[in-house]
Amino acid sequence: MEKKPGKSLLERIVWIAAVAVTFLLLIAIVSPLFSPAKMWIPAFFGLAYPYLAILAVMFSVVLFFINYKKALVPLAFLLAGFGPFSHSFNFTSSTPAFSPQQTDFKILSQNVKLFGVYDASGKNTRDSVLELIDVEDPDIACFQEFYNHDSVSNKAIHGFMSVGHFQDYYVTPYSKVGKNGYLGMILFSRFPIVDNGVIKNKSGSGKSVFAIWCDLAINEDTVRIYNIHLQSIGFTSTEESLFAEDNNNKELENKSKATVRKLKAAFVRRAGQVEMLSEHIKNCKHPVFLAGDFNDTPVSHTYRHLSSDLNDAFLKSGTRGMGKTYNGPFPSFRIDYILFPDGYESAEFKIMNYRYSDHFPISCRFRKK
Repeated sequence: MEKKPGKSLLERIVWIAAVAVTFLLLIAIVSPLFSPAKMWIPAFFGLAYPYLAILAVMFSVVLFFINYKKALVPLAFLLAGFGPFSHSFNFTSSTPAFSPQQTDFKILSQNVKLFGVYDASGKNTRDSVLELIDVEDPDIACFQEFYNHDSVSNKAIHGFMSVGHFQDYYVTPYSKVGKNGYLGMILFSRFPIVDNGVIKNKSGSGKSVFAIWCDLAINEDTVRIYNIHLQSIGFTSTEESLFAEDNNNKELENKSKATVRKLKAAFVRRAGQVEMLSEHIKNCKHPVFLAGDFNDTPVSHTYRHLSSDLNDAFLKSGTRGMGKTYNGPFPSFRIDYILFPDGYESAEFKIMNYRYSDHFPISCRFRKK
């Protein structure tokens, strides 16, 4: 029987679209293999991986009812790139591996966005972060974009030390704000800090510091915690309005170009930071934990290198799904992480629905095996 022309045309259209999506998916799958410092274009496709993967599944389902053999093509590429798929989606949510009473320590991390003092509303969200600490009761708290209007002193952070029952802290300002204020990174700890330091950017490549580290005396062990804030994209209100409905063609073109330029610059700078951070970690003799704002997705050069010898707490003990941690105007991704070494196990990784920042806070419990 001769095929109906309508059905044949529909099959061709769906097939061409499926092949196009599959090709883009392939670029996304291999993108983590390339350093954006040398080849930055694949990084854009890695950013879109979750949505390309979902489209590939949708086309496979549609093609199954049209031509089941062709349906296997996008599905085959999706399965061939199982690594990126397994890093992006968690399907193994389970009950906690151990109870709170069996926990050695709990880590909390969040980019607090200067407590919102420079947002349009001008609302200070410092009290919201204090409430977060009080409710989550962490042993170690890592904050990025930590702002204080006063100079670095015990008095300036007394509220955090008090509500969290912390006994030690380490802070590194990297930008002066006003007369005495500062913007920086801070780590609070209920354990003694026996050593600490910073990892600095190369001269002229953004803010001076992108990571701090602290060696903590926990029980009879020494553990190193890295508090990380890798290169952000630096979107302004201009780029953030890219998806506004009232954009005309010219505005859309200009905003798109500006967005691409800033994404490219961030990809390249992060690649350099990852190289420096990886080298620093290799020289550490203690078990290493990484916590913070990586500003990159699980399908990226950043994630591939930093997680190569560590475990992802979200994948090991988080809830099902993509684990979105970004709370900004663009499509949401998982860009905040807690990575931990093989000698430890995790339980109850959480992404909390506090909306005072453009990043949701994350936390996880750990114990030594």
